[in-house]
Amino acid sequence: MVREATQSNLEAILELYLHLHEESIPEKDEHLKKTWKLILEDPNHPLIVNVVDGLIVSSCVCVIIPNLTRNVRPYAFIENVVTHKDYRKKGYAGDSSIL
Repeated sequence: MVREATQSNLEAILELYLHLHEESIPEKDEHLKKTWKLILEDPNHPLIVNVVDGLIVSSCVCVIIPNLTRNVRPYAFIENVVTHKDYRKKGYAGDSSIL
């Protein structure tokens, strides 16, 4: 199931990021909590997750950017695309997984 991340998903997302390029999970301090709150509350910064059997197996960040060109249509910047190593090559991070 593809959906936006929720408040309770922080730990699972941080663990998933170890499969991206991180070497450790950041310290769970006030800065991390404030950053997570900012992400969740920003309607132009959805963090999308793909859940399989209750486990977040892939995710990406999609930042929606206002734009004055293309008939004033916004565009999206996609970053931090990651799939858990045990779930790669199964299409969970591809376009077809969200259709």
